[in-house]
Amino acid sequence: MDTEELIRKCKAISIGEDKEKSVNFEGSMRSKGRQVVAGCLVGKILHNKSVNQEVLKSTLQMVWRTTKEVRIESLGNTIFLFKFVLEEDKKRILAGGPWHFDRALIILTKPKGIGEVTRQAFTHTSFWVQLRNVPIMCMEKDILKVLGEQIGTVEEVETDGYGECIGEIARIRISVDITQPLPKLIFLKLKGEEKIPMPVGYEHLPDFCFCCGHIGHSFKDCSQYKGQAKEQLPYGVWMKVIKLSARAKLNRSRGNWNRNHGQTDGNPTSLEQIDNGRSQQRQFEANPNMVHGLKPANEETGQIIEQARDAEVEWKADEHLIQDIGGSKKKANRGQ
Repeated sequence: MDTEELIRKCKAISIGEDKEKSVNFEGSMRSKGRQVVAGCLVGKILHNKSVNQEVLKSTLQMVWRTTKEVRIESLGNTIFLFKFVLEEDKKRILAGGPWHFDRALIILTKPKGIGEVTRQAFTHTSFWVQLRNVPIMCMEKDILKVLGEQIGTVEEVETDGYGECIGEIARIRISVDITQPLPKLIFLKLKGEEKIPMPVGYEHLPDFCFCCGHIGHSFKDCSQYKGQAKEQLPYGVWMKVIKLSARAKLNRSRGNWNRNHGQTDGNPTSLEQIDNGRSQQRQFEANPNMVHGLKPANEETGQIIEQARDAEVEWKADEHLIQDIGGSKKKANRGQ
């Protein structure tokens, strides 16, 4: 029986007011309670099956690499308490998300109120969001903040060493409401001209529904899914993007791999290599010892897998961007 069900059953029992037991939570009790809460985060894993606590603990300890070991305890309903020894570890983990476990999102938050589990709101997660096709006149911090607010609450706008935001991609840290479909396009309106579409990509985006755009289930489990082909769904893997510095590392790794195998850096990855990479990726995903986000033990195999992911995501992103922009223009023309 979970906590919420137990509370409902207890409330249903009629107890005379004179027999009701209660404690005033104040004074030294509240002071001690604050000390406990200060080092804690609570997290909910958006998984439709139970979570093995020991596997979760060993996986996160390996990925987080905190200075001091983090205590992890289950609170029921795939909700966990994370007790940190050091405040700097807690801040780094909270700021470094989003985090995943078994391809599912972990929603981390500071405990609200006195930490009553049933009153914690696991509704928002912060993502680094990438905007493309941003006009030059909009490559400014305050303007990008206004654009980012169409997606969620803006926490940070990335700038370069000159304090500017000029470049092919604008990068914004945004707290996103995951109870709503993920925004995939925002538009800039110009009087008397066509709207300018700006595709939205999310770094470290976990598995989500390509049918309704919600995080927490796959399209095959979605009530809106009518049997369409995966490529015809309105959302897709193209919304998953990688951090710019990580992309640079992948490109360097790709170049090293090509040189080691007699190819020039300019040659694209062949379809055969991509298929081989996908096959090996499936083998690794079937291995329970493989931790999401870490490189495989075999460096060369890991590079092939990353090339396959990178090539597939870039190709799908370009294809869907063309479709979305084309569809948007048709709708705009019909509305005129």
